[in-house]
Amino acid sequence: MSTSDGYEGAEHENVRLLADLNALYQYDDPVPESVLDAARGAFAWLDFDSELAKLLDEESLAGRAVRATGDQHLLTFEAEHLTFVVEATELADGRKLVGQVMPAGPREVWLESAGGERAATEVDELGRFSLPQLPAGPARLRCELPDGTRVVTEWGAI
Repeated sequence: MSTSDGYEGAEHENVRLLADLNALYQYDDPVPESVLDAARGAFAWLDFDSELAKLLDEESLAGRAVRATGDQHLLTFEAEHLTFVVEATELADGRKLVGQVMPAGPREVWLESAGGERAATEVDELGRFSLPQLPAGPARLRCELPDGTRVVTEWGAI
């Protein structure tokens, strides 16, 4: 055990043991940078004032579309004031989203990825939106209603 870590005495034995175990794992199996990016992204957008839209349903659309170019999933997120219905299509170099926000009305939708990237698009008067060429990985959607209520979806593979 290390004795130069600043922890002396029997009361710090567990702290020293945990520090040594941490050093061992950092050497043998370090945390992947993508996991660290996701953790940083989650804390960067910590927003207690936003209403959380929870995933209600996820349905695979594989084999249903005649012109399908990749894996497709239909996701439904619901909050008290807003519902997102999103079709996510996996592409060779990322993914594409086509969706609808209800209630309908012009506004803006943002996609926030765990790596810190943000993409925004306008929602039309029928509530429809599209986000092409997005990076793969965990993400969430964000929208602000005319009354100032902010709604964000759960983090996930949107």
